[in-house]
Amino acid sequence: MEIATTRFGKFAGLALVLASGALAASSTETPMGWASQSGGTTGGAGGTVVTVKTMADLQKYAKASGKYVIWVDGTMGSFGTRGEGNGDRVTVSSDKSILGLPGAHIKGGFDLSGVKNVILRNLIVEGPGACDNKCGSAGENRQDNITIVNGTTNVWLDHMDIFDGEDGNTDITKKSDYVTVSNTKFHYTDKSYASGTAGYSHRYCNLLGGSDDSTKEGAHNLNVTFYRTWWGEGVGERMPRVRFGKVHVANSLFTSTDPGQNHCVRAAYKANLVVEGNVFIGQKKPIDLYNNDFVAITVKDNLFTGCSGNMTGSGTAFTPPYTLPMSSTAALEADLKDPVTGAGATITCWDNGCKPTDIEGSHSENGPLGLVSLVHAPHGELFVNGQEHAVSAVLLDLAGREVGRSEVAAGSSWMLPQGNAGQMLRVTGKGAIRTLQLSRVH
Repeated sequence: MEIATTRFGKFAGLALVLASGALAASSTETPMGWASQSGGTTGGAGGTVVTVKTMADLQKYAKASGKYVIWVDGTMGSFGTRGEGNGDRVTVSSDKSILGLPGAHIKGGFDLSGVKNVILRNLIVEGPGACDNKCGSAGENRQDNITIVNGTTNVWLDHMDIFDGEDGNTDITKKSDYVTVSNTKFHYTDKSYASGTAGYSHRYCNLLGGSDDSTKEGAHNLNVTFYRTWWGEGVGERMPRVRFGKVHVANSLFTSTDPGQNHCVRAAYKANLVVEGNVFIGQKKPIDLYNNDFVAITVKDNLFTGCSGNMTGSGTAFTPPYTLPMSSTAALEADLKDPVTGAGATITCWDNGCKPTDIEGSHSENGPLGLVSLVHAPHGELFVNGQEHAVSAVLLDLAGREVGRSEVAAGSSWMLPQGNAGQMLRVTGKGAIRTLQLSRVH
C-alpha cells in the first residue's frame, strides 16, 4: 500500500479512520484498480475550487470546461417520477472532481459521455425507483443514476451510496474504460417495484456492455474494478452483468434478499472476469455462467454462506495489472457494513479539517509530544505524526523487542508492520518520549 508524505498520510484510494471515529479522506487521493491505469485518474486536482448548494450550480460547474474541484453541500435536485425519465441530470465534462461534504445528497443522476478523468466521491445518489417498460411513459429512455458511456475513460466512484435507479444504478457501456468503483453501496428500497412483478420490476444494478455488438461496445474496452463494494438489499441482478472487458470484482459483499433475485455476477458475451475475496450471503446463483460464451471467469478465495446455484468459475481469466490490499473474508461483512468506516457515503472529514485525535493524552512522562496517534485504517494500524517536526517511531513486540522502525516526517504517517494487539510503539522527538499501545492490527 502506498502512503505518500502528505498531511495525515495519503492512501492510494483508501480513506483513513481517525481515532475520534470519523472517516477521513484527502481531496487529492487517487484510485487503485483499473482507474489507476492508462495515465491514472486525478479528476480536477489543481483546478478551480468551488462549493455548490443548488442543482443549478452543480450542473453549471460540472459541465464547464477545464479542471474543477466541486464540493457539494446539502441536498439538491429532483429524481422525478418513476417511469417518466424526468429526473434532474448532471452532465459531467472532463477533469472534474465532484466531492460530497458530509450528507451531500443528489436526487437525480450523473451523465458521463465521451469524457475523461472524472472523480465522484462521498455522494448519496437517489433515483425515483426502478421499473420496467410498462410502468411509465419513458420506456427505453428510463435513466440510470450514473451513466458512463461513449468512450468515457478514467473514472473513479468512491464512497458512494447509489440506490433506486430507474433503469439501473450505474451502467458502464459503449467503449468506456478504466473505471474503478470502490467503497460503494448499491441497493433498492420499496420505492422500486419488487422483483418478480412481471413487466414492472427492474432492480438491475450494474450493466457493463449493453449489447453483443463489439463495434458498439468495444472488444478491448470495459476494463472495470469493483473493490470493497456492497450490493445490498433489493438488488435483483447485475452485480455486475458483464460483456467484453476485463472486470475485477474483489473484496466485495453480496447480501440482497430480494425474492425475485436472478443472479449476482453474470459472465456474458466475451466477458473476462476475476471474482476474488468476496463474501456472498444467502444469494441465488452467485456466479452465472450465462450462455457459456464468455472468455473466462476465475472464482477464487470467496466465502459462500447459505447460497444456492452455481459458485464456480470456468477457465483462467486475466491477471490484473495492479494489486489491491485484501481484507479477510471472515471480517469483510462487518467491515463493509460498518456505519462509520464501511461502504457508502461515509466520509465525514476532508483534508485540513481532519485532526488526528491524541488518544493517549497530551503528554508523556518526559515532556510534551501531542498530536501523535494511532488510527485504524481499513487494512492495518496507522501511526500519524501531526507534529510540526519529524519523530522516530519504533514498534516493539510483546517481549519488548524491536520489530519495526521508521523516521516519520512532520504531517506524515507510517503503516505499521502487521503484528498483534498489545504491541507498543515508542515515539521520540524534540527530547520527548511517548509510548502508544496498539489495540489491534489486521
